[in-house]
Amino acid sequence: MKVKDYSYETFPRYTSNIDGALELKGNKENLRCRMKDVEYQKGCMIRFLFPNTILDEERKYPLVIHVQGSGWYKQDMNDHIFDFMPIVKAGYVYAIIEYHGAPEYKYPTQVDDVIKAIEYLKENYQNYPIDFKHVFLTSSGGHIALLVALQERYNFKGIIDLYGVTNFMTFSNWYSKYDWHEERNVIDFLGSLDIELLIKASPMTYLKENMSLPPFLILHGDKDHVVPITQSIELYEKLKEYHYDVIFGRVHDADHGRSIFYNEDVYQTIVNFLNKNK
Repeated sequence: MKVKDYSYETFPRYTSNIDGALELKGNKENLRCRMKDVEYQKGCMIRFLFPNTILDEERKYPLVIHVQGSGWYKQDMNDHIFDFMPIVKAGYVYAIIEYHGAPEYKYPTQVDDVIKAIEYLKENYQNYPIDFKHVFLTSSGGHIALLVALQERYNFKGIIDLYGVTNFMTFSNWYSKYDWHEERNVIDFLGSLDIELLIKASPMTYLKENMSLPPFLILHGDKDHVVPITQSIELYEKLKEYHYDVIFGRVHDADHGRSIFYNEDVYQTIVNFLNKNK
């Protein structure tokens, strides 16, 4: 029987007994996660993860702009898709930013690309279920996001730094599998290991007193074999010294991301931070 003028609320529910059937509860408030790719400039896309519910297709959600880490090379845009789903299902849009990778593209191309992506979102957010009054910036391997955040160009509600490089000059103060003076990817990214260039590309260089900075959440595993946890501790202690709003979370036994890092405690900490500051 055809139903005219269909809507979810008016559509008839089948209520007759079904012998032997399991009776399972539906959840009208449950949010699904759907994905959409948009090219914001030639060769670079934004991969959107949207919360979705059948009951409120017009709802607008706070936006989390995420810079996908990659050691500055071409990114795997699927690397964190499933890691972010619990946060999307908590009611946040994720916009995962792709940038031009090293070695073909050198610093500051990656920073400029993220700024271009943010400008695209600023100009086009009406086309998506986004509340642009509530925007956060985050990154896995948060180096590029921190460089953008500390330029004070945007009124972010919060910054989430996940195990990012903060200071090339102090990188060797704790254990790592890598020595950046020997690693090809830093040279591919910067073009050289010139001291002035290393300082210029270090987020800590731009952190000053009396800046207009939003709250920070910094999360880092204490067995990170790629980026030493001391990189995040340095940022945390300087933010505290300058009396900025900052939370630091040491994730016990966690490496550079991966399954031990992305667990329920981490998700709850991120969602609590987002909910508090939106």
